[in-house]
Amino acid sequence: MQRAFHELLHFRFSKAFRYNPLFVIAIPFVILLFVLRFSKTYTKTSWTYRFLKSKLFFLVVLIIVLLFSLFRNTDYYKGIFESF
Repeated sequence: MQRAFHELLHFRFSKAFRYNPLFVIAIPFVILLFVLRFSKTYTKTSWTYRFLKSKLFFLVVLIIVLLFSLFRNTDYYKGIFESF
């Protein structure tokens, strides 16, 4: 992740994606969460607030991270990024 962040700071998005695709993909979502958090429409009654605070959202994020971690350690993953 550190190498991917370094490449992003130098605007080399393809190299950053090669180092850690999940990190690069997650950045726009984190920015969106911050924008939603500080917008006026983000109240405790809004559906985005309820969804982001739900156990389902936490479970989905956890599953995505775990599956990526498992997939990253396979030969198939290494084969995909050697072709770039």
